[in-house]
Amino acid sequence: MTGSSGELAALVEELRGVLEEERRTLLAGDPEPIHAVTRRKLALAEAIEAASAVPGARLPQAETLTALARYNQQNGVICSAMLRHLRLALDRLRQHDLHRSYNADGSERRAPARHALGAA
Repeated sequence: MTGSSGELAALVEELRGVLEEERRTLLAGDPEPIHAVTRRKLALAEAIEAASAVPGARLPQAETLTALARYNQQNGVICSAMLRHLRLALDRLRQHDLHRSYNADGSERRAPARHALGAA
């Protein structure tokens, strides 16, 4: 195995770990780690692309790549569900009246809510 083939195999194995980490961070739902692992995955994809373009590089087996692609698609399903729930939450928030804001003299900038709580 040449150095480039060994490097490619190591990168593909690292990708497996990053996809597993991505799954854990997606399920945890914390945006900062999700962003960090996504950046790592994209950088790793570029490194894999460059390593596979080296002449004589031994490409990974199709079964390995198929399994990684499936894992990545499953992570995409989790992302889609998160996005759908986030959009629904934003839509609900848009349906509520905005908060009240006040001028320096204490007067209200916008009319009070149509359905004020406690109004008799």
